[in-house]
Amino acid sequence: MPRLRVTEFLDKIVLLVAMIVFTWVGTRAIIEVRELDGIAGQGRELLSEQKVNAPTYELAAPDGSGVNWRPAESQSRGDDWLFDVFTPPVIYYDPNSREFAVTPPSIQTVDTGENLWAAFDVELLEVRQRPYKLQLVGYAGSQGSYIAYFENTETGALVYLKEGQEEPELGVRLTAFQEQQIEIKKEDDTPVVENVGVARIADYASGQEVSLTNMETKMFSDLEAKIRLLPGGVVRYVQIGSRLELESGDYIVEDLSAQPPEAMITKISKDGARRFSRTLTPAAPTELKPRGSRQKEIPQSPFAIRPRSQSKKTNG
Repeated sequence: MPRLRVTEFLDKIVLLVAMIVFTWVGTRAIIEVRELDGIAGQGRELLSEQKVNAPTYELAAPDGSGVNWRPAESQSRGDDWLFDVFTPPVIYYDPNSREFAVTPPSIQTVDTGENLWAAFDVELLEVRQRPYKLQLVGYAGSQGSYIAYFENTETGALVYLKEGQEEPELGVRLTAFQEQQIEIKKEDDTPVVENVGVARIADYASGQEVSLTNMETKMFSDLEAKIRLLPGGVVRYVQIGSRLELESGDYIVEDLSAQPPEAMITKISKDGARRFSRTLTPAAPTELKPRGSRQKEIPQSPFAIRPRSQSKKTNG
């Protein structure tokens, strides 16, 4: 029993000493913090400058007056495409003209100065072989009294002719028309014989005689381009040497290529003092069918229409 009491007494002594030490340490910490706060409140320096041995210097900020920056140069898209190093470029897309621009479509200005010269108002849609101006699409009647009707590939209008009749606006005359039997292979290679109209046209403009059938579209070896004029969106067909006179300048078709489809077009200012050329490629695939191609929906007509086929072989 006496041993247990001594042990408990020693434990209490140790705990008391620990509490006294902890209280003393905490009190000293609080006193030190208050002294530091008092020094900071009096504006006294914590570390005297005399105790710092490092040398001190005073530097003047550069004024930049002696630096010469090169002016920003125009990009290849036009004179108004100017960007410098310190300005992030802002480029807009105009859905009406399908062109990128450095000004929003809503505030783009139109004038007769540099803006018109910088614009290139021609967009290439397609390059292909040139079809003949008339295409035979149907006929009716019997031997010696056939009436053939043709499609004007420029306007889509129908032209009705008998043998010996002329079309003054197109400069052609139907010299002969007959019905022939032609062997045609179907998709499964099964041969069938169909009656096909064959028309012979005298073309006064070219001095040639052209043979047309209602089974195929007559094409020439030279090329033509389908273009869109901006910003109105008017579609035109042009050939090498064609000249377009627009408000922004005159455009001349210098060259055409089918593979790959390209058109080299030169723009000339109204005063003829400046010119530059661009090689255009189709901006997007077009869903429009070429002029003279057969449409899925056959136009209403009192005449019999013989549908065209992709593969054919002539007897004899």
